[in-house]
Amino acid sequence: MENTNIPSASYKEMKLPEPKYIVSEDKHKYSIVLPTGETIGPLKSVTGALGIIAKPALIAWSAREAANYFKTEILRLGRSALDPAMLEQISKDAAQAHRKKASDAADLGSTIHNVCEAIILGCEPESIPEEIKEALLAFKKWRLSSDIQIVATEIATGSVKYKYGGRIDAVGWSKDRGGFGIIDLKTSKSLLYGNEYSLQVGGYAAAMAEQYGVDFSWAEIVRLGKAAPFTSEVRPVTDMAAAVDGFMAALTLSNGAETRIIGEPSFTTEAAVHAPEKKSAVKSKDKIAPALGF
Repeated sequence: MENTNIPSASYKEMKLPEPKYIVSEDKHKYSIVLPTGETIGPLKSVTGALGIIAKPALIAWSAREAANYFKTEILRLGRSALDPAMLEQISKDAAQAHRKKASDAADLGSTIHNVCEAIILGCEPESIPEEIKEALLAFKKWRLSSDIQIVATEIATGSVKYKYGGRIDAVGWSKDRGGFGIIDLKTSKSLLYGNEYSLQVGGYAAAMAEQYGVDFSWAEIVRLGKAAPFTSEVRPVTDMAAAVDGFMAALTLSNGAETRIIGEPSFTTEAAVHAPEKKSAVKSKDKIAPALGF
């Protein structure tokens, strides 16, 4: 791996102001602790709110993973795969294949995040897993070429007004960009959901502005490739106001989807459909009851 050293002064003189309140996190659940000691939460997460957005490509990917697993197992097991019990097990495992793949990818992504944070803090591990070296090299090259001063990492933030929370990978400061901003690390193969990532940092920016009382005027999505061909890229969010508005719209829709706003039926054919079944059950009970002495 190329020896690309990051200057030890990743943290510069610029610092965040004191927060108006503290945001705590327990097992990915966020709560706000006010100066009075009052706790608000658990809060809906930023990513949880964005879950309301349809992801057709993700559905197609899940289907492909299931099909690939099924095909691989059939070829591996040969005739024994035709046993009904074995076939049933293969089918069940195929239905969960995408979860296993996603879990493995998440573990690798977490490792990359952790080492990137260590690099920022000036304490890069001596031993780096081979499978993440390319991603870390790209991260180092970006840090050397960027004007952004990283002033904080892994910050839990939340909004009292809108009742949501999340964790930010890093906060940066740049004079040329207008001050403080959000840095979000991604380890996906592409920025297929780049617009959704923009809404994500929009949610973070709004919460941080409320919590710290300063504007967060820019954001960058840093994608680090964790699989061949290991391509990485950094993209700015070009309209932060639109990113915030988009997140708030998703949050409103997500909250609305959890509120029951449909009433009981004013007309239904259910009673008529099930009436013969109920009538039959009553007759059967009437016949049995005398024999039981009731």
